[in-house]
Amino acid sequence: MTIATNFDKISTAINANLCFGEMIMKKLLCIIISSVLISSAALTGCDFIIPDIKNETSSATSDVNSDSDDSIEVEFHFSTQDQDDTPSRDNNPLPKIIEPTTCPLSDSTIQDITNNADSIISQYPDFSGTVLMSSGNRIIYEKSFGTTDGKTPNEDNTIYQIGSITKQFTGAAILQLENQGLLNVEDTLDKYFPDYDAEYLKTVTISQLLQMTAGFGDYMATIEGNEEILKNYIKAAGKSEDDAKKFIVSTIINDGIYSDPGTIYTYSNSSYYLLGIIIEQLSGMSYKEYLQKNFFDYAEMNNTYFAGEGKDVCKGYSLAQEKYISDKEDKYREAEGEYIYLFSAGSVVSNAEDVLRWLRVVTSNELFTANDRKKVEHATWLYNYGWNTGDYIWHHSGRTYAYSSQVYADYKTDTQLVILTNLSFYEDLGEISYKVYYPLVDAVKKAK
Repeated sequence: MTIATNFDKISTAINANLCFGEMIMKKLLCIIISSVLISSAALTGCDFIIPDIKNETSSATSDVNSDSDDSIEVEFHFSTQDQDDTPSRDNNPLPKIIEPTTCPLSDSTIQDITNNADSIISQYPDFSGTVLMSSGNRIIYEKSFGTTDGKTPNEDNTIYQIGSITKQFTGAAILQLENQGLLNVEDTLDKYFPDYDAEYLKTVTISQLLQMTAGFGDYMATIEGNEEILKNYIKAAGKSEDDAKKFIVSTIINDGIYSDPGTIYTYSNSSYYLLGIIIEQLSGMSYKEYLQKNFFDYAEMNNTYFAGEGKDVCKGYSLAQEKYISDKEDKYREAEGEYIYLFSAGSVVSNAEDVLRWLRVVTSNELFTANDRKKVEHATWLYNYGWNTGDYIWHHSGRTYAYSSQVYADYKTDTQLVILTNLSFYEDLGEISYKVYYPLVDAVKKAK
């Protein structure tokens, strides 16, 4: 069985894509509390970034030659007119509900950004996945690398598990229910879990779940770290999804909290699992149904599903084992390919263009208002509603047993980055993301 070390858990608690000062503060704090943090399980939202990369990439030059402009003009609103000049793909990668902003970059600048991205990625020969960047109404870069199974090349429409990026949908659902007056983020958990007599539930709030300051650990570490608990979970899952869900909720609550609520940030899959239960209680819909109706359909995410639904998700590759692997390959990870085990903490599977559609919705004023964005950014530890937030750039990573992913969304420059990979715990992902994305942000700032 492979269980992450305390160092991995500490790394998970660091939002390393934040500015240098913020990152140093969190690293110092993590060092202080490292002895009390539990080991992390497979699903994390940890980002790995070297703080001085931005200075290196701002002046980076590329020796990669390109004979064509890889950017794609995209019209948001559908039209019945002849669209021979539009990209030949099944779905417009930017939803029609969004009013387009004009990309301010010249073709030569876009080519420089494209060349830089090619150059950076070429430095990581083991990279396998899809990279997509956009600015305003234009896709700046969209390329795929590696293979789905050792033979079939990854393509721009390849579907990957996106892991903890799922938490953005969970946070958005809570935000919607909050705006509808169905909940108050200061509600305590005893209101939603009355069948449990744990006294601490009277002090933990929804807001603390959202910000990962409730004190919960990681139900995956608990289940996978104890042979008996794992057997009992598999037995419950064999009965029904409801039995499996109840087992996990009981495991979370009975496991208790590891710090006083509201005092410390600790990355927690358990917190976001409980939020999924609250969403189902208040909406009267399953978590799947809620996301499909309110987000996937709304943003025209036609290639977005859930783990375990039998969709054609590419195989993940383990660099450590040097082979393609499956979430069901060994008994300790058997459940991780299934929806109910990952649930509202990491069950969504998607492709890069669909994830871009989501980022466009998030950074527009269509689904969420400027006031909603203020709520997301109102977080002591710069994590809230499923996002790491720093200044105006939001980001998150996702990792499951066989996949790694990273997204950035900057609503002030209207730029987005999506990187989805079929690499297990790919530690270079944060570094690649930073080097590829920030030259785009800097170029847009200069152009405006």
